[in-house]
Amino acid sequence: MRCFLKLRHPPEHPSKGGGALFVRFWGTRGSIPVPGGRTAKYGGNTACVEVRTDDGTIIVLDCGTGARGLGDHLLRSAPQPLRVHLFIGHTHWDHIQGFPFFGPAFHPNTELNIYAHSGFHRRMEDAMAGQMQYSYFPVRLHDLRSRIHFTELDEGFFRIGEALVQTQHLNHTAPTLAFRISSHETTLAYVTDHEPYWKPTAKGFHHPGDQRHVTFLEGADLVIHDAQYSDEEYAGKIGWGHSTVEYATDVALAAGSSRLALFHHDPAHDDATVARLEAIARERAAASGRALEVFAAAEALELHVRGSEPSVALGNVTAIRRPPVAGKRVLVVSSSEAEIAVIGHLLAADNLVFLPTSDKRTALECAPDVAPDLAIIDGRLSDGLGVELVQPLRARLDRPDLPIILLANEATLQSDFGVSSAPDTDCLAKPFSTPMLRTRVLAWLTRALRPGKDGADETISPGIPKPAPPATAPGADAARADGGTAAGYADTLATMPLFRSLDREGVLRLVSRASEQVFTAGHVVIRQGESAQYVFVVVSGLVRVVQSTFESPLVGQVLAEIGYGEVFGELSMLTDQPRTATVIAVEHTRCLVLAPDDFMHVLQRSPDLAIGLLRILAWRLTNADRLLARYAPDPLTGLPGRRAFHDQYQRLAAGPRRRQSGVILLLLDVVHLNEINDRFGYMVGDEVLRAVAEALRRAIRSTDLAARYGGDEFAALLVDAGPANTEVVVNRVHDKLAELAVQRGLPVMVQCAVGVSSSQDPPATADELLWEADEDIRCK
Repeated sequence: MRCFLKLRHPPEHPSKGGGALFVRFWGTRGSIPVPGGRTAKYGGNTACVEVRTDDGTIIVLDCGTGARGLGDHLLRSAPQPLRVHLFIGHTHWDHIQGFPFFGPAFHPNTELNIYAHSGFHRRMEDAMAGQMQYSYFPVRLHDLRSRIHFTELDEGFFRIGEALVQTQHLNHTAPTLAFRISSHETTLAYVTDHEPYWKPTAKGFHHPGDQRHVTFLEGADLVIHDAQYSDEEYAGKIGWGHSTVEYATDVALAAGSSRLALFHHDPAHDDATVARLEAIARERAAASGRALEVFAAAEALELHVRGSEPSVALGNVTAIRRPPVAGKRVLVVSSSEAEIAVIGHLLAADNLVFLPTSDKRTALECAPDVAPDLAIIDGRLSDGLGVELVQPLRARLDRPDLPIILLANEATLQSDFGVSSAPDTDCLAKPFSTPMLRTRVLAWLTRALRPGKDGADETISPGIPKPAPPATAPGADAARADGGTAAGYADTLATMPLFRSLDREGVLRLVSRASEQVFTAGHVVIRQGESAQYVFVVVSGLVRVVQSTFESPLVGQVLAEIGYGEVFGELSMLTDQPRTATVIAVEHTRCLVLAPDDFMHVLQRSPDLAIGLLRILAWRLTNADRLLARYAPDPLTGLPGRRAFHDQYQRLAAGPRRRQSGVILLLLDVVHLNEINDRFGYMVGDEVLRAVAEALRRAIRSTDLAARYGGDEFAALLVDAGPANTEVVVNRVHDKLAELAVQRGLPVMVQCAVGVSSSQDPPATADELLWEADEDIRCK
């Protein structure tokens, strides 16, 4: 028997035992605050919920604009000195924008403990401080007078006072955590922002992510769940990272929860709309025949929640330690060059090693050599179904729990993949949201690398040794290792795939003069043109191989990214030539530095090592050729080429598609270019092409894309633009072109035929828009 009572105030003298939780809603809105009469009933402040346990522990769930009122209330009524535990599900603005106005943060008698996932790249502290830079706010984070402690979390559990707190990744466009708070017999689950992994059917939830979600909510006395949309609205907002009232109701029913608070109301919904959605959810719950009380969360609503069943931990893995994922290796199997390019961009952003292949056969051949930590497989490959690769790939690697993300459509999920029986197999619907795939990749890598499967405390990747102690001085000269150090280096190398075939004598010879060096992010480890002195083996971290003739970090300049267990610097040693590329540490990187003579000595005596190194070199050269062919700029104009345009379109069009903000595609055809070449020569013709390229560059924004699409054709993609902008942009191109023709003294008037196409919902590829723009030229 569970009971819920509305209270006017939190209990001043908490009862001993029983574990009741006091809950008050201070902000219930999502995305952006919307105060005013139309939202007076349910509230316009963004997410903030107060929770108190019987022992007086104060927990604050998210810090949207509702935190201002909560902070004032705590300063007036809570016992001093004040100790607050602030849980941030993720650092999107609507979940942290109230923090600069949270009164207790300004008081020296406050201890503020902040818990959150760090998100992409940045430390959680940096993300919180970003909105408090002087450009945006007059008080910096580090000027606050309270004692602030930051704790970065991942999936797992931790304890605060008498409360057991458990976390789980949600399906959102940024790394996001749900919180399950249990005190004795009472459990509350706070779940926002979250999108269904896959649409449920009458038979239930088929996706393992949804099943895992239901398990996380199981038996909760109160579920506070994202319910931003209706099913009808969600059809146009797939990939935005939020739930429907129908989904929230269904998961609460499946979990056997007692009460459901619909939360994170859409800013476009007035009180009448929220009430209508509340009625839909209540009818759905009633139709199920199960006992679930449903209500829409409203500001100032207070609840006293008491359960009757002892709470239990869902796992035995601590949430406090986050395993580092940078440098981990992701095998991508897709027959689509465009899809490969999009995923490559995504992985590079998180300093992950990108291992692309185009078919099942190649993937199985190379897998043992590249030793991936995760695989992303397209559902349809040139040599069959992607699902047919799942089990053979795991068997080939002897990794039955290798995380695999399948890119699928609804039909293939049901008929082919059978994901419900494969807990380490994920499915993401196509066309996929790039941020959502990025979030899934990080979630699966941290699950695969987290400790606790065997009760260990160390956060070490399976098969990866604990790194040796750092060198006393980064960049120090190599010195002969003593016996103990050499043995430790040998143990480290022996676990790496490239060196596993060596006997103990060979490994010890390899490290006899080894040293360890640590390089900070941005440090240039090797410079192009310098002599080859050492061979490097990456123990932890990530380095990037680039062509040093390029000055800006564009995708086309990256030749390779090298992570754990790989070597670099060996090519110059093998050819006895100066370094052919520059190597830069992407992050804090630890390397073993080997003497070239020792490396050559062992290499000449170990065919397996030589073959393994040859495979790695072949792989890198193939991948470098792929990157250079795809992204090398047109040598005449400096613009991206046709292939790069198609690849970049995939990435740039994703945002307008989600926002429904539209794109414009321009296709320019230089008029009479052949006649210009015949009359004035190719030097003048080339100068005309350069002028068109420069005019196009100047006419569009830096966020848009211009490319040389063919011999006399140019293309431009303008994002977040509609038909009303077309005339302005076309006129600007013509004006810039006329201006440049005069400035450069061209002996001919340069003209371009311009075709235009646009879409509020950009298609997955550029082909349709290019065809429409070409037809537009033909019709003029």
